[in-house]
Amino acid sequence: MIKNMKKIILLICLIVVNYSYSQDGKSNYQKNNSFKLTASIQNLEDSLWVGLTKMDRRNFYSEIIDSTMSINGSFKFQGKLISPSEYMIDIIDYEKREIKRLYLWLENSEITIIGNYNDFENAQVHGSRLTTLSKDYENIAELYRNQIKRGEINSNNYKKKLNKKRVDFLFKNLNNSVSLANFLYFTDNVSKDSLQLFYSKLDEKLKNSKNGITLKNSFEIEKIKIGNPFIDIEAKDLEGNIVKLSDFKGRVIVLDFWAYWCHFCHEQNQEEFPRIKEKYKNEDFTIISYSVDVDKKDWEKSTKADRIDWINISNLGGISDKVVTQYGVQGYPTSFIIDKDGTVLKQINGYVHNVLETELDKIFSREE
Repeated sequence: MIKNMKKIILLICLIVVNYSYSQDGKSNYQKNNSFKLTASIQNLEDSLWVGLTKMDRRNFYSEIIDSTMSINGSFKFQGKLISPSEYMIDIIDYEKREIKRLYLWLENSEITIIGNYNDFENAQVHGSRLTTLSKDYENIAELYRNQIKRGEINSNNYKKKLNKKRVDFLFKNLNNSVSLANFLYFTDNVSKDSLQLFYSKLDEKLKNSKNGITLKNSFEIEKIKIGNPFIDIEAKDLEGNIVKLSDFKGRVIVLDFWAYWCHFCHEQNQEEFPRIKEKYKNEDFTIISYSVDVDKKDWEKSTKADRIDWINISNLGGISDKVVTQYGVQGYPTSFIIDKDGTVLKQINGYVHNVLETELDKIFSREE
């Protein structure tokens, strides 16, 4: 009897294993590019709205991809997943005007969330190796902040030490979506050899991903230098017309990089650009705004709000756009002054009142 029971249990285990994993060692979720997420949350009331939102932190962009309602202290999501990515789950209690939020990485697996509604942001996520890795990475900053509070390290060296620790962590945890996404923040702070080494450790799928291509561009693409000719740009305006930077050679150009999420970009669009457009209207002068947005609706809405009536183009590639890499843009807004011969004269980082106008005055006064 006992032997028969053992055989039955063994048979059940084999069935479960065969169901979860294919012969090549991959789970059925990996093989089918799918995920299943189940949450069990204490003190979670019924009929609360639960939303699943895909995150793109580098571009300050998010998109709700699914929603459901809580029932019996639980909620579920499942679906197809082309590649791992960061998501957030919001639970909204409209009556109490309360939002609970949890960040996690979804991957092709069966994921469970266990926690308490009152402490939902610290709920335990099981079945997502990338979520664990992401939390370990985030804890590096928390560790250093606590050391500063205790007076164990000098706050003046905080950022340098923190960044070194982060980069070391990413090199110890290579070839995954979390490390790749975070390493992109350091492309201007590490050597070209380090960029190439990190890229070489990626598998083909990651190399061909959007972030993989961005990393490759960071060490392969030629970048502009002050005093050298501009690198041509081809993009579309809101009507879909193709516009090239070279179309305006022979004019003094202000090429400005901006985005809908950039507060000071809006200030410059509303204050400075209309003023200099009017001031130099009788000169060979053109303003070209290049949006680094990823959503045309955001770009269009901001354009209308800022009343942009000058050249306004984009490839909707975000801050990973090849053009952004070519021009070495690290913050927003960033403006470049290009003379009539096509030489890049100056780069202005941020919006500082009258700085751009002063430089343009110098150029046009020399022409008189």
